[in-house]
Amino acid sequence: MRIVLLLAVAGLALQGCASTQKVLSKAPTEVFHSPKSADEVAFCLANKNNTAPMPRDDGSRVVLIKNGYGGVSLAFSVFPEGTGSRIEYRKEFGTIGGIWKQCVGIKEEK
Repeated sequence: MRIVLLLAVAGLALQGCASTQKVLSKAPTEVFHSPKSADEVAFCLANKNNTAPMPRDDGSRVVLIKNGYGGVSLAFSVFPEGTGSRIEYRKEFGTIGGIWKQCVGIKEEK
């Protein structure tokens, strides 16, 4: 019984990793440009979604927003661009809310 449970947990962990790579390997859904620095945008995205930005070897920061099951719903790759930043937005699943739009400079419609 213990081995079956361990294998199930290991399978879920591997599935989560594959999901992240799958989303990040997709073409961006949309690309935004911001006058804010990459660090500032990544911090904003992470802070508003209670997660942490992950630094990448290419100098970018990745912020993943996961659903209640641990699957990646949205992924943001934030790259330095001049004095501002370029944000690549990838959508895998729909999520409720759009607080992230404040971080990339999209004005909410009223």
